[in-house]
Amino acid sequence: MSVGEDHPEVVVESLSVTKNVDIETIYGSGKTLPEGYAINQVSYEGSMSCKGNRQDLDSAFFDSNGIPQVLGSITITHLDGGETAFYDILVTSEGYEVNSGETVETSYEFIAMSKSIGGEKDSDPSKATGDAEETTE
Repeated sequence: MSVGEDHPEVVVESLSVTKNVDIETIYGSGKTLPEGYAINQVSYEGSMSCKGNRQDLDSAFFDSNGIPQVLGSITITHLDGGETAFYDILVTSEGYEVNSGETVETSYEFIAMSKSIGGEKDSDPSKATGDAEETTE
């Protein structure tokens, strides 16, 4: 996984990413069954853990006061060679765990504003609709 120019590649032991879609059903007056739906929000959140006490990543994720910095992107390279990238990331929590045998693991939780698979980045549907409506004659 790549987290920026200063830390080009980080080996991740475990990674979990969830895409959440907030959908609201729409009912007409006196209706029992929905007449439609509205997508209110799409969000990405995840967690990752790395072996060792990875204090070296603090400078990539947080400023000197410990406040999260917006990362441009995190790119995940899959075993099959494909890539998934998340954009405009904020690390929301950091922790580490020490087990017997002196094993240390650092974990991070994050949110991302958009995602791409194979280079095709998410776009806001409302912007795409607005662009389609604009025509010049």
